[in-house]
Amino acid sequence: MKNKLILGFLLISSVSLAQMKQSTFVFGPKIGLQANHIAIVDNPGETSSKLSMQYQAGVFTRLNLGKLSLQPEAVFQVKGGNLVDPNQKLTFRYLSTPILLGISPFEGFHLEAGPEFNWSLNQGWKKEGVEQYGPDLKKDNAFIVGARIDMLDMFSMFSLNLRYAHGLYSFNTRIQNDGTPLDLRNRTFQLGITYNFSEYYKWWKKYGIKKSKK
Repeated sequence: MKNKLILGFLLISSVSLAQMKQSTFVFGPKIGLQANHIAIVDNPGETSSKLSMQYQAGVFTRLNLGKLSLQPEAVFQVKGGNLVDPNQKLTFRYLSTPILLGISPFEGFHLEAGPEFNWSLNQGWKKEGVEQYGPDLKKDNAFIVGARIDMLDMFSMFSLNLRYAHGLYSFNTRIQNDGTPLDLRNRTFQLGITYNFSEYYKWWKKYGIKKSKK
């Protein structure tokens, strides 16, 4: 059922070709939700992790060059997850700068990939009932793959972004009982919406309220 809904959404979003052509340079705000997971690489014990839902918000710019696009962003986002046995809540606040290269196989749909550079805003940890952890390291880089769908007609200033961010190295340095730290890495599925603020004038000329001629 879930796969059918996703397929239907993609078909509805891409079936129409009545789309305003974007300018060479666009910019605007973005918001999104993300499902975070802590990957435990070479797990020697019984530790497991659970998904946590968080959010992101920021701004983007996009350079459109035919079928290619380059999209740098500046985003505040919350990553992390929940470890089980021991019970730990990991909430990582980052200032992130993804830089994504996109290619469009057909109009309105773009495949994207590129690096994501993250700077921690809450490095360290404190104890409040359960242990509340920020990342041990100040920086955490990831690689992103995903897709962008440019909406159509009256919604043509909006784009939907579906992405997966794969953490490239461990954020954990704390030593376990065996004398080595667990290799813990961020994994994130992101669903975001961007608003092409720079296209508003063009949109208004096409879809705005028309003055009646006397």
